[in-house]
Amino acid sequence: MKITKIETFQIETPRYYGHISGHVIVKVYVDDGPIGLGEASDSRAEDLAAVTKRYNDLLVGRDATRITEINELLRTQDFGSTVGNLHLASAIDLALYDLNGKVQGVPVYQMLGGKMRDSVYCCYPIFGWQTKEDFEQTAGYLQRLIDLGHHLFRYYVSGDSALDDRFLTEMKSRFGEQIKLKQIDFSGRFSDSETAVRYADVLRHHAPYHFEQPSRDLQVSAEFTKRMDLPVSRHISSLAHGYEAAECGACTVFNVACVAGGPTHIRRLFALAEAAGLECLIGTDQESTLGTAAQIHVGVSMPNLSLPCDPMGPVLYTASPAKARIRSEASHLYPPEGPGLGVELDEEKLRALTVASA
Repeated sequence: MKITKIETFQIETPRYYGHISGHVIVKVYVDDGPIGLGEASDSRAEDLAAVTKRYNDLLVGRDATRITEINELLRTQDFGSTVGNLHLASAIDLALYDLNGKVQGVPVYQMLGGKMRDSVYCCYPIFGWQTKEDFEQTAGYLQRLIDLGHHLFRYYVSGDSALDDRFLTEMKSRFGEQIKLKQIDFSGRFSDSETAVRYADVLRHHAPYHFEQPSRDLQVSAEFTKRMDLPVSRHISSLAHGYEAAECGACTVFNVACVAGGPTHIRRLFALAEAAGLECLIGTDQESTLGTAAQIHVGVSMPNLSLPCDPMGPVLYTASPAKARIRSEASHLYPPEGPGLGVELDEEKLRALTVASA
């Protein structure tokens, strides 16, 4: 089953609160088989034609069943693109899992070893800058979440701990047990552990599942983690970074996502975390339907998925190129049961959302 062509589409999908995200959709064609569908999530390729040419130069003629070999090749490439190298590798990885799953007639989670659970517990993002701009409008996002039958959210801090505390306190007062806080996300903003701990101490009483990424600096994160009685997560995208973070104690939880090289690569990050005695969650909220499907297929199949996760594309985005969204109920996302990723593109919707193609 040889690859004959890679086709790409740059689409844009608006988020409920107005921001517009780009995604690169890929189609992998083979000489005798179905089309594999993939996605470089939350990515804008200003050089889409160049990316597509590089894909074709590297992949045409290769055996589409050799998923790991192709992933190893692509993760060594510098595409020189406005899209991250790992994002571009992940798009093809998703498409190859989709293609091979269709050929075998099984969902991707079955290719990954089968289900450990039926669904993945996921949250909706609330941003501190939204709270600063319009407190009541941000409260409305949580009301919408409840109206849609969900309850779990995470909160990105604003930089003003008193404002964050007031918002979280007021939301709990208004909505009570209808909402639950998943994490307080620091987004790597602190350069010293003392400031990070003081900020965390103001918000600790809201009882999140965990704190996220106190600092970009591993040693600062390690000091914070030592002093915190809750789990501390960190984005991990490579084995080297994961090993270093585990060795110095920079986190107790690996936050991994398919954009970091695709399911082929992040399965190894799950294994590294397990060997190091650390927990795992699946991060990012950025995926459109193909990307979300991949995240959930991985999530239901990994044994050491220990904490609630972050993908919530079905609620975050107001449009999708797919015929059907990922099933989401009570803050749980369920993998599509069709072969491959289980996502069918609606060609009319795809055309409507496409801003460039190559």
